[in-house]
Amino acid sequence: MMILSTSVSAGMCVLVCSRERVGDAATHLLVELALRGEALAIDGGNRLQAYPLARALRERTNRFDFFCQRVLIRRAFTAYQLLALLESLPLLTSPLVILDPLASFYDETLPVGQARWLVQRCLQEIERLKRAAPVFLLLRTCPLPQRRFLQDMVCRQADTLFYEQEEITSFVQPALF
Repeated sequence: MMILSTSVSAGMCVLVCSRERVGDAATHLLVELALRGEALAIDGGNRLQAYPLARALRERTNRFDFFCQRVLIRRAFTAYQLLALLESLPLLTSPLVILDPLASFYDETLPVGQARWLVQRCLQEIERLKRAAPVFLLLRTCPLPQRRFLQDMVCRQADTLFYEQEEITSFVQPALF
């Protein structure tokens, strides 16, 4: 995976920003990390699917059971749960992967001021956690223009940023006659 081809170490926050393929990127990243050691994944947008992860691991190794146990997955269904999970984590020696951390922050029932405060607190916790092990943020681009500032806050936190460009396809309707 392109992310791991660069030098990634403790003290780094690596951000991958994608329009839709966050789950696929997480699967590939977690497989690579599991083959190297343990990893913790926090899924903030319910994007990580267990079956594709298991299938990808099985394709790479015949010791599936062993490597599958190296990936611990936690899910956060609200912005408050994401903050609570981050606050409860001790300093880890294994990489932390946070998948779609802003998914619940885009909820329009969450007041904008509260969303900003929660993102600031989450970023403080990420800063604390990255001191001991690298942190990977896999972020889906913001679908709401009025909440795009949250994405910008997270992008400013990253030490390394990978941004997936939109694929431009030109479709031409063939003539019927």
